[in-house]
Amino acid sequence: MDIANEIKDSKELVQWISSHIDGTDIKSDDRSLLAAGCLDMALEHHNSIVILTGYRLYGSAAALIRLIFEAYVRGVWLYYSATEDELNKFKNDKLKKHFYEIIEDLEKHEAFSEGTISHVKKLSWKTMNSATHSGFYQVLRRNTENEIAPNYSKEDIVNALESANSFAILTAIAISDIANNTQLANTVYKYGMEYFKKSPNNPLNQDAQ
Repeated sequence: MDIANEIKDSKELVQWISSHIDGTDIKSDDRSLLAAGCLDMALEHHNSIVILTGYRLYGSAAALIRLIFEAYVRGVWLYYSATEDELNKFKNDKLKKHFYEIIEDLEKHEAFSEGTISHVKKLSWKTMNSATHSGFYQVLRRNTENEIAPNYSKEDIVNALESANSFAILTAIAISDIANNTQLANTVYKYGMEYFKKSPNNPLNQDAQ
């Protein structure tokens, strides 16, 4: 478990995704554009997490894990599961739907029926919230024996990067699917499966099994 190598691998992943996804044609209908907007935000969060980690701003990086998760889930929900009425409400920022309800809707779709997203939420939601909202997860890691300062373990840092990398890969697969680019989707999928195999403790790893 080496932080420098994990950061290096994460930077390479950002570049790899960018080189394959940038310039991808997306249909101009509302469903595709709204979904793609969320997914593009997820990729920006991923890049930010990697950059912040490189600058040793570990708390700020951890705070973005929930945001990349939510951006990914909302993006795929908008594309695969949202009704026309829900799309219109989302466009007007009037969608009143709990996040767990979005996940429930999404996992009724065949592509998400294995329950990976709800599994990740069950395992990590409390920690994600605490990291995002300056809860105990963050406060505990702002104390050392002698001063108030960042005190994140290697495991904390690597786990955050691996989670962000995993969501980024899933996001790239979703963008490929929205673009109806089967060749690109297969390329990203194969790349992703190799990554998941290297991260056996990642909760998303069940997709690679």
